[in-house]
Amino acid sequence: MQANSAYLLVTPVRDELQQLSELVTTVRAQEHGPAVWVFVDGGSTDGTREALAALTAREPWIHVTGAESKARDSGVAASTPLDGDVTISGSPGYAAVVAHGFAYAAALAEAEGIRYRHVANLDADIRCPPHLLAEMIARMDDDREVGIASCTVASVDGNGRSVVPPPAVDDAPRAGLRVWRRECVEEIGAYPTPCWAGVTGLRARNRGWKTVVYDDLLAETVQPEGSRAGWWAGLFAVGRDRWRVGAHPLLVAAEAARASIHDRDLRGVALLAGYLEAVARRRTQLPDPEVRTYYGDDLPRQRVQGLVSRAARIAQRIRGRS
Repeated sequence: MQANSAYLLVTPVRDELQQLSELVTTVRAQEHGPAVWVFVDGGSTDGTREALAALTAREPWIHVTGAESKARDSGVAASTPLDGDVTISGSPGYAAVVAHGFAYAAALAEAEGIRYRHVANLDADIRCPPHLLAEMIARMDDDREVGIASCTVASVDGNGRSVVPPPAVDDAPRAGLRVWRRECVEEIGAYPTPCWAGVTGLRARNRGWKTVVYDDLLAETVQPEGSRAGWWAGLFAVGRDRWRVGAHPLLVAAEAARASIHDRDLRGVALLAGYLEAVARRRTQLPDPEVRTYYGDDLPRQRVQGLVSRAARIAQRIRGRS
């Protein structure tokens, strides 16, 4: 398959100087590169902003904007209270930065007369093989019902092996690497929200779009989610956001147990601690019945039904052997 649809690319950055050179090499090597690439700087102090300024002077298709202007320029932050603004994939602060990047890239494309069909967001720590974005866009072109797509994103352990994480609790495409159909972005809106990946996926599906993860396509992250602030802080923030979208306590407990079993450490405890801290402090919850009903009722019911179906299949296999 060969992709020929123009697309825009957005990358949020903050103190990514050590990652920048390899990231730029990765994107330049793509078989189908973006028409416009926008970096949204979240207040870097390590020389990232200066390095990007030098890069844009040489590469007219690369642009830089500051995250501090996101509310004024894109109108994405005014209606959603953001307490605990943690910059990790899926957090409200992260979503606000990406949303500002989408709006900025769209304005650039309009000014330059670029006709595009897709928008992609790519975190600075994710490395894509040269065929990846072309293949994802080509598959979306083959199925016009797909609104948001991602792929498998593995982390690299100390021995250089790829470690695939468990699926997200809401089966959403990974926040840090997504390709969006332009019409889907415009219909569901890209504004900050807790559990951003899951919520945007939910809104897309409820409006008739498919959200998919291409399991046979692989990218790698050189900095697992939450590792910059420490995995405890990252998972703590995830747990807090589960409260803010109204997740059922049993759903949170199950996700915490799965996280600890998969990683064989206290990650699940961190997630549960974040949830309980938000409960105790009565942090602001998202006033959106569509989201609250999904996380508080529909998703837990789906999980229980899945467990019952799996248990029935196991019991049937056991009876067949006896």
